[in-house]
Amino acid sequence: MKRTFCFDFDGTFADTLPLVIGTANRLFKKASGEEISDEFLRKIREDGIEDVFREAKIPLYRLFLLYFKIKKEMNSGVKDVEINEGMREVVKNLKKKGARVGILTSNSEENVIAFLKDKDFEYFDFVKTAGLLGKEREIRRLKEKGREFFYIGDETRDVKAGRRARVKTIAVSWGLSSKKALQKAKPDFLVERPEDLLDLS
Repeated sequence: MKRTFCFDFDGTFADTLPLVIGTANRLFKKASGEEISDEFLRKIREDGIEDVFREAKIPLYRLFLLYFKIKKEMNSGVKDVEINEGMREVVKNLKKKGARVGILTSNSEENVIAFLKDKDFEYFDFVKTAGLLGKEREIRRLKEKGREFFYIGDETRDVKAGRRARVKTIAVSWGLSSKKALQKAKPDFLVERPEDLLDLS
């Protein structure tokens, strides 16, 4: 069967986590005078960002405001990060095998396209952006009849979005969410090295 492999961008394909955390930390310190604690970051890794904010009873609108501020602040820094080691070869090999490959991300489409152009890596068939909570809807739009669809991400919310959209989900352990948290979200597959993705193609 023909297959589509759709990647999350931040943390999964590109090593943007230090930039995301640094940007969030800077904004948090500006607003409150304090830095984000290691304990708070650990909880996000273990429990997922949705559950952490829900538990803290932080209003959804404040989460969206923080999200858009982080996206805006990241515009100038995204070109300075690197593609995660091994991901270039994985995407190239998937293409050679006849798979359709793309990116669906909460980051801006402009950021991702500029990043790929800067890295001389314009191999993707599509780049789409979705809102913070809109990945499920976009996955449904991207699915095609007669083609098996895999969504690949590093966060529990990526796995949940793929499951709700009724596609195969692949969790990767080198991003934001811990392996334990990803297992709890019940992806169809969990991989620990980029090259392991090729075993699923």
